[in-house]
Parts: sequence; structure tokens; C-alpha cells
Amino acid sequence: MTGHPTPRRSAARPNLPPAGRRLPLPPVLLASLVALTMLLGGALLLAGCGSAGTSTTTQPQTTQGTFPVTVKDDDGNSMTIAKEPVRIVSTAPASTEILFALGVGDRVVGVSSLDDYPPQVTSIAKVGDFQANTEAVMALSPDLVIGYSGNEDALNPVKAAGADVIILNPASMEGIYNNITMVGAATGATAQAAGLVDSLKAQVKQIADAATATGKSPKVFYALDNTLWTAGPGSFVDELLKIVNATNVGSMPSSKSAATQPYYQFAPEQLVAADPDVILLPNTAYKTIDEFVKDPRFAELRAVKDGHVYVIDDVIITRPGPRIADGLKALLQAVHPGAL
Repeated sequence: MTGHPTPRRSAARPNLPPAGRRLPLPPVLLASLVALTMLLGGALLLAGCGSAGTSTTTQPQTTQGTFPVTVKDDDGNSMTIAKEPVRIVSTAPASTEILFALGVGDRVVGVSSLDDYPPQVTSIAKVGDFQANTEAVMALSPDLVIGYSGNEDALNPVKAAGADVIILNPASMEGIYNNITMVGAATGATAQAAGLVDSLKAQVKQIADAATATGKSPKVFYALDNTLWTAGPGSFVDELLKIVNATNVGSMPSSKSAATQPYYQFAPEQLVAADPDVILLPNTAYKTIDEFVKDPRFAELRAVKDGHVYVIDDVIITRPGPRIADGLKALLQAVHPGAL
């Protein structure tokens, strides 16, 4: 997930990714996620970062919020922002997407090198990748920094210099909604934030209703990389699969370690024993399905025989930002083709 780097990506991956962060993953997985986000995410996560939604491409007229305003970030820190910020730095792709979706993208003066959406981010100064570069951030003289969990040490000097620093770490859909509301309050875009959250909730409900209407809950194995890392209970991916009425193989009681780990590595024999109906491969690690379906160990899997192995845009599906509804639609299409 690259977006806030979601567990694997941009700040890939909290209980979440790319753009939240997940539990520590193997170097090979992290490397593939980096490639994605610099694709990745994009994303992410993207996340990455995949198909572009319309919600973050336009710049709505921002409604002046009320200042001073007090907000509490995901680290539990409360801060009072005295006046509307005009120089904003974002250290994660999902945070950047939120800012643009709220119509304050013209105030963003710094982003991470993992940012890939919207297109305008390519011309904005870069302030690090998975970790923010303290000097690069301070050189931009920001009055507000939207940071990400894991970047606290790098951003403490920025806070000490007088900038307001908000740390985001969404680990669920509710976390995404709360982050949008928080950033909206901090930037004066409260009306835009409320409208965006309402729109996302309506789209998520439509997707969930369409999935439920199929009357089916296929077993799905969601690969996070090409070494069978997957998402277990309590993970962001697990929540997304529930929304689209899928049974997450990684959360099934028979799955080793599933009871305690939101992200962990499957063994090939576990996957064979689970025999999922659908297998989803991240486009951050697979260009085509051939690498998987031609593996003799998996030749007899139901998903392989039935042609239900798909390469998906993992970044847009897992990046915890305003395009999450687009990611859910892509996930729904893979699990329940034609449902929406």
C-alpha cells in the first residue's frame, strides 16, 4: 500500500500501506514497493498510483475556515493553528492527495519523492522518500507540515523552529475520513473536507451494496509482493476485502499466524491448502500473471484453473487517501466482475 506510505509504500503500510505503514516487511518487498511508489504508488497505495479518480484532479474553491483552530493528530497530539497556512509540506503521497482534493494544492511547496498524483506534484520540491529530510523541509520555510507516522524524529526540529506539524497514520476507512476532516480543519477547507467525506462514504456504501447483492463471498488471496506476503485480520486490506464481500484467505482461522499478525508471509503449501477462488497480484511486483500461473506449485489451484488470477493496481487500492473509492471499485471488479 503506497500512499501514506502505506504499510509497504509511502509510508506504506500502519496496520495499513503507500502512501499508512505496515508491519516491517522483507527487503525484497520493500524494494518492490519503492519501485511502485516511484511509479508508487502509485501507489499504495497506493497507494499506487493507478487509475486516476476525478476527485483530486480539480481544485474546488476553498471556503475560509475559522482560525485559530485546534486539531488532534493520529499521534494523539493536540495543537492550535493560529492562522491559515500558506506554505504546506506533505511527507506522504496520500496526504498530498488529500491536500489537492481539498483545493489547497496551490499552497503545497514540498512533497515526497514517492508522490505521483496528481500530475502537478512532479514540479514541486521533494523533501525525502520514506523518511522526510529535515534540512529539505526546513529550507522551504513551511508553516504547516502534514507528516506521517515514522517521520516524527525528522520533523521534531521543524516543529521546534515554529512550524505546525500534524502526524497522520490511518489504519482504516474511518481513519481516512478522520484524516481528511483533520487536514480540512488545519487548512481552512472545512466545507470541502465535509463534502469529500460524505461523497466517499456514499460511494463506499454503493460498492458494498453491489458486492452484497451478488450473494457471493469468494475466497481471495491478496498478495502484497511476489514472495506470498499477505494481509491478515486487522489490516487495511482485510477491511477492504470485507467491504467488497470477499473472504480474505489471510484471515481464515486455518491460516498460520493469522490470529496475531495483520501482515505476514504465507508458505506455498498454505496457499495450496487454502485453494482460493481469486488471487490478486500487485502490479508493483508482477507485470503479468504468467510468473504466478506458470509456477508448477500452483498449477492445480482453483483460481489458476478458472482463470481468476489478476494483476491489480495495488497502489490505488491501498493508498489511504481520497481515491480510495476508486480503489474499492477496482477491487470489486476483480472479485465480482460486473457487479457495479
